[in-house]
Amino acid sequence: MKMKVAILSHILFILPIFTLIFISSPVLAGEIDDLKKQIDKKAKAIQELKQKEGEYRLHAGHAHEQADTLEEVVTDFNQQIRDVESDIYSKQQEISATTLKIRQKELEILTHEATIERTKHYIAAALREIYENDGEQVSELIFKYEDFSEFFNQMEYRNLLQEELRAQLEEIRELKQQIEEEKQALRNQRDELEKLKYDLEARNTILDSQRDQKKNLLAQTRNTEWRYKELLKDTREKQAAMQREIFELEDKLRQSIDAASIPVPRSGVLGWPTEGLLTQGYGCTKFAKTSSAYPTCFHNGIDIGARYGTIVVVAHAGRVVAVQNAPYAYGKWIAVEHDNGLTTMYAHLSLQSVVVGQRVNGGEVIGYMGSTGYSTGSHLHFTVYTTNSFSTKPSKIAGTLPIGATINPFNYLP
Repeated sequence: MKMKVAILSHILFILPIFTLIFISSPVLAGEIDDLKKQIDKKAKAIQELKQKEGEYRLHAGHAHEQADTLEEVVTDFNQQIRDVESDIYSKQQEISATTLKIRQKELEILTHEATIERTKHYIAAALREIYENDGEQVSELIFKYEDFSEFFNQMEYRNLLQEELRAQLEEIRELKQQIEEEKQALRNQRDELEKLKYDLEARNTILDSQRDQKKNLLAQTRNTEWRYKELLKDTREKQAAMQREIFELEDKLRQSIDAASIPVPRSGVLGWPTEGLLTQGYGCTKFAKTSSAYPTCFHNGIDIGARYGTIVVVAHAGRVVAVQNAPYAYGKWIAVEHDNGLTTMYAHLSLQSVVVGQRVNGGEVIGYMGSTGYSTGSHLHFTVYTTNSFSTKPSKIAGTLPIGATINPFNYLP
């Protein structure tokens, strides 16, 4: 009878321990569930925004002539401003969702850490109870009980208890591993949050710039059509002069390309610098033949059209060698020198986010798509040069030009 009472007392002590070990705090559990609901709601909203952006991209970026009227230019500015405002709202939603995910992960880590501490405490208490009440050796137990069934009950109880303790220790080990993985995920989410905040700041800068440009245009033309016509005439004359200047400087260089100094044409040497629709290819394209934008009928790169403010990434790892502006040609542009004999150039940017001398990894954001310089709409002009021919040159008209022997980018793109 005493044996049964002893066993029962152990069971009554241990049972609540292993029942309560992995019960989370109701407050934390409730908050985590609430966060999950908020995250799901944000994720749905973000998905809807991305779907709308995707639908827009199907129709964005077609090649067209420069706007002929002030009304058309103002309409373009308003559309660009709306695009950037929409992107800002989308980024704000992503930041909010990421912040919620960080809080959820922090609470999950706290919950698991608290569970481990409770488990350690209860296991220690259980072991003390065992050692205090069951100090007898097996040889002693054999002669202690007249009924062998009581002896086997006691031995079975001890074995079961040891197995349960081992299981709890294994769960602690697994929880510790899970916590390390959650902490790494938390670090990744915090890094992502910083990137989103930087991107949001960049888009706010782009938005301010667009509003300023629209305001300056209206002030310059006094919101009258005839003044815009005069401004447009002067601008087009300078643009045509710069196009001829670029062609004359680069034409001879293209004829002297040393094939041994550059990679053999093959897919994947360079990556795509942005997403969007190809609106113009390389060389004397159909658009270049019919457009007044190309008096020499030669397009020295490719054009990719997409939403204003779309991110632009470097096509291959390298070093930034130029961050310049050519108002009547490339607008805001960046050049990156690579270790394979090629130099790439990214033009018509709304914002440049790197500096000369900076090392960049392939796929790293270096700027944002725009319509600066001689541009008929939001797009990226992407040019590939041989590095040994590339240089920068002050233009006779305005700004600084990238000059070099150009190569068809499709020789190296995926």
